Amino acid sequence: MKNLPRHEVKNLLNRIEKGDDTACARLYSAYQSDLYAYVRYRVWDDAGAEEVVVDTFHAAFRKPGAYHGLSEYSTWVCGIANNKIREWRRKNVKYTREIGGADTALFDAVQEPEWDVATLLDEREMGEALLECIDKLPDAQREAIYWTAVENCSVEEAGVKSGAPAGTIKSRLFHARRVIRACLERAIGSNHAGERIG
Repeated sequence: MKNLPRHEVKNLLNRIEKGDDTACARLYSAYQSDLYAYVRYRVWDDAGAEEVVVDTFHAAFRKPGAYHGLSEYSTWVCGIANNKIREWRRKNVKYTREIGGADTALFDAVQEPEWDVATLLDEREMGEALLECIDKLPDAQREAIYWTAVENCSVEEAGVKSGAPAGTIKSRLFHARRVIRACLERAIGSNHAGERIG
């Protein structure tokens, strides 16, 4: 995530404490898209991710003095987001993705595509299985994967952003890969499980 200089963040937070809405808008616009990507990677639902991001900023802006500048603002706000993600998951335990009421005649009228549907479905299944396996990881391991795989941070950078030593991040990644590999083997078979997670 990109960060504003800490002195600018502190200045904006001081202004927010005094009721300055333009300071809220500035911080929100600086961090919203990256925070949304972080949350979306962990929630797997657009509306849920939006809800978590809004709740996160609401909590951060309600108590702007809680940020002391010991870490980057993005790290601090991601910590709030982690709590909001847990709350969202508890509220939405029965959440499922379904397409309801679809008109099957519309699907029947579609012409046969020119590409290899079996291959595309195989890849899609693999992707969905991978996402489900990642979603089952403990928060700390999922966060390590997010920083290193999605944000392309080094292990050291991921450690700084997570507030953990680089060795801990390496350990989390090692265990996460092992769990993901086993999960994929159960989901789609052992001949595909090692393809994408090395």
